[in-house]
Amino acid sequence: MKFLGKLFTVVGVVMLGVVGTLAQDEKTVVNGIMAVTEQSAKLQFTVSELNVGNFFRQGPKIAKGLRDIGTSVAQFTTAIGGDDAKVKAREADAFPDDVAREIVEVLTGFVQVHQLLLNTIIGKHSLAAQFFLTAPIAAALRSLESIVDTFAFTLLALIPTEQDDASFQLDELTVTFKEAIKTYRS
Repeated sequence: MKFLGKLFTVVGVVMLGVVGTLAQDEKTVVNGIMAVTEQSAKLQFTVSELNVGNFFRQGPKIAKGLRDIGTSVAQFTTAIGGDDAKVKAREADAFPDDVAREIVEVLTGFVQVHQLLLNTIIGKHSLAAQFFLTAPIAAALRSLESIVDTFAFTLLALIPTEQDDASFQLDELTVTFKEAIKTYRS
């Protein structure tokens, strides 16, 4: 009888550990998306403040900020299982519906802030051209788009029940990325 009691205790502790790990993963995903969203919002504010008088000194912050965001997204993607083998393994352990919906809500904010950032950068194209900064900004945009694509693939594997809504958001972001890249190509 004591053996069964101990067995149930051990099984209970193991089950709590599994649930705790899943909750931690949920927090990791939500907090990671929110952190990158905040980083992008700060860059958007910086870019919005650029003008002819300060662009020479401050303009290079656009490309650097985009590269920094790319680094953050890449690190975050790796943390949540960004290589193909980990993604396939994670699909079997995907988040439940309620968590997936929460992640899509946070992702929607991420997309909105990034679209605002990209549109603000598009609006600064003529200034960037005057100061010969279009090439580094275009390169940073292309790199960030590629990194966000990898992030999207990884995230979608974690939330299969909400893939349609998440894909819609990510597709909207792709359109804005393409517009920004096209603008900075010219």
